[in-house]
Amino acid sequence: MFSLSMILHSLAAVSPATLAGALAVAVNCAWPLQRDRRLILGLQCAGSTLFGLHYLLLGAPTASAMCVAGVMQGASAALLSSRRLRIGIFAATILAGLATTIATFSGATSVLAQTGALLSASGRLQRQAQSIRWCFLASEVFWVSHNIMAGSIWGLTSDTLGVTMLLAGLWRGRTQGGRLFGLLPEGAHMPVLKFPHIKLVRHAAA
Repeated sequence: MFSLSMILHSLAAVSPATLAGALAVAVNCAWPLQRDRRLILGLQCAGSTLFGLHYLLLGAPTASAMCVAGVMQGASAALLSSRRLRIGIFAATILAGLATTIATFSGATSVLAQTGALLSASGRLQRQAQSIRWCFLASEVFWVSHNIMAGSIWGLTSDTLGVTMLLAGLWRGRTQGGRLFGLLPEGAHMPVLKFPHIKLVRHAAA
């Protein structure tokens, strides 16, 4: 009972922003290694919800709004079969995000959050898991910069672990089809790095 009470006391002392950030980190570390597209999108929605709460409690409204838009995009991408309807919802959330950015503009952090959100939205529209990873890896460049400026320790923790997991996922699925913003044709395979085998040849003594 003593140890349980100590744990409960410690949890009670944790700020809501810290708790939401810690849970978001745990969720965001899981999705890059998944192979099922719907599971990836579902975990992204959970992580975006938690980070939206985290940023709101930190006083970063633009980032919080981008997370809410991400939840709507992820849910529509996972549940709707009509591509036109999905694109329509994405367009609406992007326009709403731009309006929110203007209304809550706070300098460079707003621009970084908006750009990162746009790249993430591109990832959610991809049909292949590998393509999703590439787009989210690109978005991390802007989210890392945002979290440094916003002073989000948990955001930076998530970025560090997220980039690591994304790189691991990209390497793991390197033989799968994938593209970044349509630069490669759908179904094309990413180049596989092959290292030549080094053979040691023992020469007979003359």
